[in-house]
Amino acid sequence: MASFVEEIREDIEHATQYCDVRDLLSAWSSKAGDGPVELQPLFEAFRRIEDRLMVLLRQEDDFVYQRLGRSVVTLIGRDLTGLTLRSIDNPGVKLFRERYRRIAAGQTPSFCVMHGVGPSAIGENERLILPVHSEGRPGLLVYLRGRETESEILRSVFHASSDSISVIEAVRNDDGTIIDFRVVAVNAETARRLDMVPDSLIGHGLLEIWPMTAGNGMLQRFSKAVDEQSAAIFESRYMSQGKEVERELRLAPFGECLTVTNVDIAPARAASRSLEAQRNELVTANALLERRALASKASHDALQQTTRELREEIRRNKVLELELIHLARHDSLTGLPNRSYFEHRFDEALKSAGETGQPLALCVIDIDLFKEINDRFGHAAGDSVLREVSQRLSAALGPADFVGRTGGDEFAAILAGREDDASISTAVQRLLRAGMASFALDRQDVPLSISVGVAIYPTDVTSARELMAAADMAVYRAKQDGRGRPVFFEPQLRFEAERLYRLIGRLSKAIELGEIHPYYQPLLDLRTGQIIGFEALARWHHPEMGLISPARFSEALDVPDVAEALTRRMIDAVTEDLVSWDGQAVPTHVSVNVTGFDLRQPGFAAALNQKLAAKGLSSRQLAIEVTETTVLSRDADRISETLAELQRLGFGVALDDFGTGFASLSHLLKLPVGSIKIDRSFVSGIETSQRTAAVVRSLVSLAAALDLDIVAEGVETREQLDLLRGLGCHLVQGYLIAEPMPAGDVPSFTRSFALSPPGRRRLARTAP
Repeated sequence: MASFVEEIREDIEHATQYCDVRDLLSAWSSKAGDGPVELQPLFEAFRRIEDRLMVLLRQEDDFVYQRLGRSVVTLIGRDLTGLTLRSIDNPGVKLFRERYRRIAAGQTPSFCVMHGVGPSAIGENERLILPVHSEGRPGLLVYLRGRETESEILRSVFHASSDSISVIEAVRNDDGTIIDFRVVAVNAETARRLDMVPDSLIGHGLLEIWPMTAGNGMLQRFSKAVDEQSAAIFESRYMSQGKEVERELRLAPFGECLTVTNVDIAPARAASRSLEAQRNELVTANALLERRALASKASHDALQQTTRELREEIRRNKVLELELIHLARHDSLTGLPNRSYFEHRFDEALKSAGETGQPLALCVIDIDLFKEINDRFGHAAGDSVLREVSQRLSAALGPADFVGRTGGDEFAAILAGREDDASISTAVQRLLRAGMASFALDRQDVPLSISVGVAIYPTDVTSARELMAAADMAVYRAKQDGRGRPVFFEPQLRFEAERLYRLIGRLSKAIELGEIHPYYQPLLDLRTGQIIGFEALARWHHPEMGLISPARFSEALDVPDVAEALTRRMIDAVTEDLVSWDGQAVPTHVSVNVTGFDLRQPGFAAALNQKLAAKGLSSRQLAIEVTETTVLSRDADRISETLAELQRLGFGVALDDFGTGFASLSHLLKLPVGSIKIDRSFVSGIETSQRTAAVVRSLVSLAAALDLDIVAEGVETREQLDLLRGLGCHLVQGYLIAEPMPAGDVPSFTRSFALSPPGRRRLARTAP
C-alpha cells in the first residue's frame, strides 16, 4: 500500500493529539514575530522532549540530518544522522523531500499526519515541522511521534507476530494483467526466514525474492485474490532455505495490495499435541483432587465442587475433541467420510479381508454428467444432488459396508462380508438402482445416473493401490461404454490402459518428429462441378505400421497436451501447404478439425489469425471444424466465445458430425457457425432407409432456413450422390469424389479434375 501524508497548515492546535505539539508551536510562534527563529534557544527550551525531535540543516541545495532523538530513530527504523535527503532511497523519506524544502523556504510551520504501511511501522505518525536558523544556516526542527491509537496495537502485532506477514502491491502490464507484486512491507519474521533485514526487501519484486511462486501457482492465486477482491486460505508445500516446508497462506486483499500471512503448520500441530498433554494433566489432576478429598474431610465440599468443575471441563474437551475428529474425517457437505478417512478405513478393511480370507470389493462411483446438472439447475441444486446420492448410497449398503466422498462428484464404497462374487454383484446392482432413480428438486425432475467401477480383492489384485487403480480403470470403461452401468475389472482393462499409455507416449513423440501429416479430401459443389476446397485429415506416417488414420489413435486425444500439440502440428502443416499452392490454381480454402482443449485456450483465435498473417495468408482461407460433442462439453460458453471470435476475424466455422450428438435446435440457433456437416452415418443409410432420407431432407431444409451451408460427408456411391442432389444438398465429399491425398498430389488432382471431360464430371451435373 502506498503511504500518504495529510498536511495541515491552519488550526494545528486542534489537529494534534499531543500537548507537546501545541506547546512547541506556541513557543515558535512567540519568537517568529522578531524574524527567523534561532534553533538553539528553542531546542534548549524543549530538551525534555529531545528524544522526539529531529534537526535538518541546509547543505548546499540539499538538507542533511543533523540530529535524531532515540524515539525518532525507533519510529523511522534506522539512524539517518549525517545523511542527506537526496541520498536516502526510502518511500517514507521521499514523501517529505519537497515538503521540507517548501516549508524551509516559506518560513511557515506545517503539521503532517503520515498514514499507511512502512518497512518499520504501521499506522499513523504526527510531524510538526518548524522552519529555524542555526548560525545563519536555514534548517528545520521536526517533532515526530506515532499516534497512540489502535494502529499502535496493529504495529505491535505486525512486528511481534511469529507468522511471516508481508504486504505486497500488484504490478500490472499495459493490458492490466498482474505480472508481479512489489514488496511494500514485511515484518521481522519474514526477514528472519530469509536471513535478511526488513528494509532490504522493500521495493523488490515478488518473483525476485520468491521465484518459486511463478511455478507453484502462488502468483496466480495472489493475482486472483486482488482481481476478485476475495480473501483466501490455502496450504502449500515448497522449498525454503534448502528444506521442504509446509505452510498455510492467508490472503487478505485491499485495493491493489495484498496482505499475505504465512503460517508454519508444524508448530500448530505441535501445539495440538501439547493441548492433548494438558488434557491428560487435567485428568491426572482430577484423580489427585479426588484422593485428597477423601484424605481431607475439612475441605470436602470445596474439593467436590472443584472435582465436578474439572469433570465438566474434561467432558466438554472430550466432546470438542470428538467434534474436531469428526470434522477432520468427514466431508462437510454430505457428512460422509472424506478421502483421507476413507483410505484409512479402506486399509483396515483390506487387512481384515486378508486375515479372514473373505473377498472385498471396492466400488468407485461417479455421477454422470454432473457438470451439466450444475450448469442447468445451478450449484445449489448440484449440492442437493450430492447430498441425495450420498444418502441413497449409504441406505443401499450393508452393515459391514462403508462409503465415502473422494472427489467433487466421485464416491467410493467398500463392500465387505460377502461370501462370493455373486453376492458382491447383487450389492453392486443395488447401489446402481439407488443412484439411478430420478430426483425432484423445486418441482423439477433432475435426471440422475451413476457409473460404477468394481475391483475385487483378492481375485483382481492384492494391494490397496492396485485395487484403487483397477476400480478407476473399470469406472473409466463404464463411462466409455455409455454411462449408467457397472463394469467389473478384468485384466483386459489393465492391458488397454497400458496400451493407451504407450499410444499417448508414441503419438506425442510422433508429433515432435513430424510424423503427422495432413491429407486433403476435396469438397465438391454439385451445382458448378468445381472443387471449392479441401478438408485436412490427420494421418500418421508410422515408421513400422505405415499410414494410420485418426480412428487408430483418437483415444489418445483425450489428453489435453497431446490434442493441442496435434492441432498445432496440423495448422502449421496446412498453412505451409497453402503457401506452397499459391499460383497453382488450387482452391486455397481448407478446413481443419480442432478440439475443445484448443477452443478453451484464451487467445486461440487471435493467435491463429496472427499465424496466417505472418505467412501472407487470409483468415478466409481457413475454416475451423468442431463436433457437437465439443460445443456441448465443459466450458461450453467459453468455447462459444472463441468460435464467435473466429467468425469475427473471418474464419469459417463448421459444425461437424451433425446429428450424432445432443445439440438441440436452440443450441444451433445460438452457436456461431456458418455451416453444418451431415455425418456419414446418415449418408450411408440414405439408400435403404426412408426415415434416414427424411432426416437428411429435414436437415437440408433447416440449414436453408437458418442460412447455413450444409455438407454431406462420406459419399461413396453414385446412388448416394443422386439422392443427396435430389434432396437439395449441393456440397459433398467422400471417396466417390476422391480419397484423402497428400499435399503434393493436390495440384495435379485439381488440374486433372478441372480438365476432365464432361462425362467424367457428370457426377457434379446441376440438378434439374
